[in-house]
Amino acid sequence: MYLIGITGMIASGKTTVAKLYKEMGAYLLNADKLAHEKLKNSAIKKRVIEAFGKEILGENGDIDRARVAEIVFSDGKKLEELNTIMEKPITSALRDRIMELQEGGFPGVVAVDAAMLPRWNLVKAMDVIILVEAPKWQLMNRLVRQRGLLQEDAERRIEAQESMFKEFHPKKQLIVKNNGDFIELRTNAMQVWMEIKKRTLAKMEK
Repeated sequence: MYLIGITGMIASGKTTVAKLYKEMGAYLLNADKLAHEKLKNSAIKKRVIEAFGKEILGENGDIDRARVAEIVFSDGKKLEELNTIMEKPITSALRDRIMELQEGGFPGVVAVDAAMLPRWNLVKAMDVIILVEAPKWQLMNRLVRQRGLLQEDAERRIEAQESMFKEFHPKKQLIVKNNGDFIELRTNAMQVWMEIKKRTLAKMEK
């Protein structure tokens, strides 16, 4: 088994790259989906409500993730607080699934799609990190035009993550450039995929 972590700034295209690798045969684990499931856990839900207030609840009584995002991406300390609450439940679930695949003798690539990976201790378990990079103007364009955010909100969300990725310099890293053209992104992602496959074979032969 070869374990890769796929990460990148908000709107960088990391999930698009993760889906491309799934198409190529990787077993994909999505941290965002796990987070969504964990927010339904009563103990975790209680901690999040205590941290951010009842205004984050939707009409159905569930946590409205969009409301939480508005809070944490306008305040770096709040983002850290949310990560403190969510890191252990999410990474424990990811580790359990990785262990199941390993014990089951899964022979291929396992990809972990996680924006917060640079902040998690789990990053040390990865055989390689795939960092998806896009210029800041492109991030802004996607957040404003495609996701409908106000420019000020988009800027706050980018700034909230910038420091995390500036400090993130793992030695075992491959970069996929995303300048906005899907064909170019796919080409760049496939070049990195070929390197991943080469490394996977090398690991299996040891």
